[in-house]
Amino acid sequence: MYQLNYHSISKPGLNFEELDNILKKANAVNSEKNITGCLIYHNNRFVQILEGEKEDVLNVYNKIKSDKRHNTVTLLWENPVDKRYFPEWNMAYHQPNNSNIIEFVNNLLLLSDLSDRSTSTLLSFWATVRKILNDGKVNLYEHV
Repeated sequence: MYQLNYHSISKPGLNFEELDNILKKANAVNSEKNITGCLIYHNNRFVQILEGEKEDVLNVYNKIKSDKRHNTVTLLWENPVDKRYFPEWNMAYHQPNNSNIIEFVNNLLLLSDLSDRSTSTLLSFWATVRKILNDGKVNLYEHV
């Protein structure tokens, strides 16, 4: 089993329809390749952790690097692991609206505090999630 996480910036003007298309395709590919993980998208930034067989995870990551909807794709950490940490998550998605964006961010911050950090990849993933969410807190009040 293998884990990898990365950070990227979305192309300027990425809209919800394009994001839905990314998620539909990713869900299909991840299911087919038995890849699990977690994707967070907030304030035009992606952070994702992928887990599965090394070759499959690296193939997905290489496709992401060449996807024009991602800019500045940065590998944060990768390592072999003994087990899956997101066994039921091929792709989960929640699109908060203006009325619940603050609650959504606070819930993700709580999840990042309570989540397993037993691998370097998990530690890196949740630290990056916290950074993205905390950097965006200033902008949250513009949505309210």
